[in-house]
Amino acid sequence: MSDDQTVLEHLVALVPPPAEPVFGIGSWEELASDMGLRFPADYMAFLERYGSCQFARWLAIYDPRGLPQEDRRDPAQWGEEYRDLRDDSPEGYPLAMWPESGGFIEWGTTIDGEAFGWLTVGEPKDWPVLVLYRHDLVLGPIHESMTEFLLGWASGLRYNGRAVRNDGLPLRCLAWA
Repeated sequence: MSDDQTVLEHLVALVPPPAEPVFGIGSWEELASDMGLRFPADYMAFLERYGSCQFARWLAIYDPRGLPQEDRRDPAQWGEEYRDLRDDSPEGYPLAMWPESGGFIEWGTTIDGEAFGWLTVGEPKDWPVLVLYRHDLVLGPIHESMTEFLLGWASGLRYNGRAVRNDGLPLRCLAWA
C-alpha cells in the first residue's frame, strides 16, 4: 500500500473536504477503549480532514466518535441486520460481522443501500475493503486502504467512480451530520 498521507493529499486535491466539516467528539483512544477496536490510521486521518461527509450526495462516511457512548459499548448492534439475514439464509449471507472474529465492519454507506467497510483480519493497516450490495452480492476483498479505495473511486478508476458528476459538475464532498 502507498503512503497514507500522500494518498489523502491526492484525494483532497481531487475532492476537497467540506468547508465546515462535522467532526465526532472524543478521542480515538476513547473510541478504541469503548469499542475494543483500533481503526486504520488512514481512516482516522481521513476523518480528521473530512469529518462525517457525503461524496456526491451518494456515499456517506461517518465519524464513529460521534456515536453515543452506549452505542460504542454495544458492538452486538453493529451488523445486526446482516446477521438476521444470515440466520435466515446462510448461503446468501456468508460473512462474519464484527465483533465476530474477522468480521466485516462498516465505514460508509450509499443511498442505494450498499455498505462499504473492512474485513477485520490481521492488523488494521492491512484490513481489505469490502463492498456489500443490498442484494447479497459482495465486491472484494480489495487489498487497499479506505483512502486508496476512495481515491480510485473518485478518480474513476474503480467501482464505477467518477470525478465528474452526471451533470458535468465536479464531484463534491459535503458535511453530513
